[in-house]
Amino acid sequence: MRPQGDHYRITVKRQADGGASAFLYDEAFPGVCVDCTPPAGDFFLADVPERPIVLLSGGVGLTPMVSMMEMIAEAHPTARVWYVHGTASRESHVLDAHIRELAGIHGGTKVHTFYERRDEADDAEAGFITIDWLKANTPFEAADFYLCGPRPFLRSFVPGLIAAGVPTEQVHYEMFGPMDEALAA
Repeated sequence: MRPQGDHYRITVKRQADGGASAFLYDEAFPGVCVDCTPPAGDFFLADVPERPIVLLSGGVGLTPMVSMMEMIAEAHPTARVWYVHGTASRESHVLDAHIRELAGIHGGTKVHTFYERRDEADDAEAGFITIDWLKANTPFEAADFYLCGPRPFLRSFVPGLIAAGVPTEQVHYEMFGPMDEALAA
C-alpha cells in the first residue's frame, strides 16, 4: 500500500503451500516487527502524470495498483484514470470496496472489473479482459498502462498492447508472484 511515512501497510494472500504467508496469518500479530527491505525498482507513477492512466491488473497483481490509486486520489485530482482488474470471482476479489471508495474520492476514475466466474448479482463483466475491450473502453494509444499480475497475464498483455499500437515507453509492468515466476519469465 501507499507509504504512510514511518511504516508500510501490506496485503498478503494466504498461499496453500504456507511459507511467509502462513507465518503472517498464523503467527504474526498487529505491531509485530518483521525485517524486510523497502520497495525498490522502477514501477511507479510519474510525479506529474502527463497522459491518461490505465491501471491493469490480474489476481493478486492488484496490490501495487491499490497503492497507485491511493496516491492518485490524494495527489492527482485532475488525472484521468481507468482501473481495470480481472480475477476468478467475487470470492477472490479483495479490496474492491476500497478501490471504489478511492474512485469516488478522486472523481476522475472509471472502475471496471472482470470475473471469470460471474454471478448475476456481481457488478462485474463476465470473462476476461481483452485487448479489444481495452481499445474500445480506454484512451488506448494515448494512455500510460501500468500492468501487474502473474506471468501468463503479463505474457499476454505486455506484447499485446505494444502490438496493438501502445508505444513501448507507455507500457510499465511488474511481475507479481513467486520469484521463480519472475526468473522464468
